[in-house]
Amino acid sequence: MQIDSDERLEEQPMMRGNGHGRVHPAASSSDFSGEMNQPVSAPSSDPSSSPLYSFHFEKPVPQSSYVVQVPKDKVFRVPPPENARLFEHYTRRAKRRSRCSCVRVCTCLLAATLAIAFLLAAAAGVMYLVFRPRRPSYAVQALAVSGLAGVGNASAAPAAFSPGFDATVRADNPNGKIGVHYEGGRSRVSVSYDGVPLADGACPALYQGPRNVTVFVAKAKGSGIRFSQGVRGQMAAAERLRSVPFDVDVEVPVRLQLGGVKTWAVPARARCTVAVDRLAADAKVVSSSCDVKVRLLSWRN
Repeated sequence: MQIDSDERLEEQPMMRGNGHGRVHPAASSSDFSGEMNQPVSAPSSDPSSSPLYSFHFEKPVPQSSYVVQVPKDKVFRVPPPENARLFEHYTRRAKRRSRCSCVRVCTCLLAATLAIAFLLAAAAGVMYLVFRPRRPSYAVQALAVSGLAGVGNASAAPAAFSPGFDATVRADNPNGKIGVHYEGGRSRVSVSYDGVPLADGACPALYQGPRNVTVFVAKAKGSGIRFSQGVRGQMAAAERLRSVPFDVDVEVPVRLQLGGVKTWAVPARARCTVAVDRLAADAKVVSSSCDVKVRLLSWRN
């Protein structure tokens, strides 16, 4: 069976691919003359193995391309592992330095505090050995009473009383090198009977030199004092016995004069129990006792 070369050329366009490849003739028309005399073999299932055709596939060209622009602040990069190790190293070193700095500061503060405390203790010891401070003593020598006349007579006594007290206080400073300044502006004097407040007042401001005895008068005044029948009976009975007890509390800030140095103000408190023979201005003290407390480093009796 012979095939005409013109028919073979007409069939060539029908063997084109689907667009992904092109089919080329294996030889020109003049080469078919020699192949016609060869025996015809069975058709192969693979078209590319045919000597009549060869297939050449080409990658399809994209129709269009796009350029995407991203701002620089939106571009994130993954740092190399070396950066993480360096960050951990510097972080540990900064923590060690901060801990060392805190420990150093605390140590310096503690050392400074101990040094200051040692110096103060040493100075106090030297002052104690040099000045030998001793506690002053106080006593109430006289207590003039006014405004309580007729307190024992329930029928003739008024409903409210305005008592007044003038306490004559004797202060004895036994120290040979220490003077005492009494600050009267912040002092307080109070008089009471059996726990019932009667009058309030203040002490005068004064200076007491070394080895000096000073006598001063502390005044206290009250108003609108009302007594119960029981308290009136007790005061009347005590007056008949010529021993009416009163409690006199004195609180005054004092400053010590140590040579040319004046110390800070410390509170001095004295609680005295005074008994008088009658409730009058010319009353006499029949008994007196005082308990004195001064908050200093050390006092000797």
